[in-house]
Amino acid sequence: MSLTFPKPNEGVAVLVDIDKCIGCRACQVACKDWNGRPAVKTEFAGSLTLPKWLTAEDWKVVFFYEGKTGKKLMTPAGEVTFSQFELAPLPYNCMHCAAAPCARACPVGAIKVTGEGAVVINKEECIGCGYCEAACPYDVPKKGSDGRYYKCTFCVDRIQNGRAPACVEVCPTNVFTFGPASEVIAKAREEQRRGRYVYGLEVNDYVGGSVRWIYVTSDRRAFAVKQHFSNASPRAAQQIREVLKPLTLYGGALLAVGLTIAGIAAWRQRRKEEKEEAGTK
Repeated sequence: MSLTFPKPNEGVAVLVDIDKCIGCRACQVACKDWNGRPAVKTEFAGSLTLPKWLTAEDWKVVFFYEGKTGKKLMTPAGEVTFSQFELAPLPYNCMHCAAAPCARACPVGAIKVTGEGAVVINKEECIGCGYCEAACPYDVPKKGSDGRYYKCTFCVDRIQNGRAPACVEVCPTNVFTFGPASEVIAKAREEQRRGRYVYGLEVNDYVGGSVRWIYVTSDRRAFAVKQHFSNASPRAAQQIREVLKPLTLYGGALLAVGLTIAGIAAWRQRRKEEKEEAGTK
């Protein structure tokens, strides 16, 4: 099954300036509101990050990281350097990789890639096999209660109608710069030349070399970006090789059997839910 990915400098992209983020979570709420995701009860677990990670109902989450940053102060005796505690919020969702591993791993082509570069799961075609979750280096796709997988769609429905993603539009401090990928990349490179830390321009080949959500920050909050993306890619690359190994060895016959079993299981689950729902009416 062939996939066509737009070039990294084609379509759209977003520059996320962590220095501007105040952790208000307006983007997190706007994402839920626009996509019709239900509210989920959470419990405090020692961090301001709620929920703890992305879920099938939470496609965007603001993470909070603690760290120390160096500060300089001029005094009559000269310059004094000291460390200061910093709490850095980091809004996070699907990165929409240039050559999305999740789309390449999906055995039924349920994950589509649009001309804008949005990587979108078609829930009607999803069989719940979990290959996308295993392949994703950023731990993004999550299984819902219906057995299908869900994640950020880049608000492609809004983009195709001339609007910015919901999270971008609602941000009160202009954390997100949304626009043509070529312009966003150029801006990110300019920030890099100014000495700011950038993540997303030079990533490994596993994701196609880059992603469409590019993060930028000063040294003051660079620790948050480094912590958040410290485990990206290597784990997933090995996982997807293991997942696809049987298909390579046994070819299309095994794929057909596997898809049939998965399809039957999904059908039975839907029938069970329909009967339970009918019984409650």
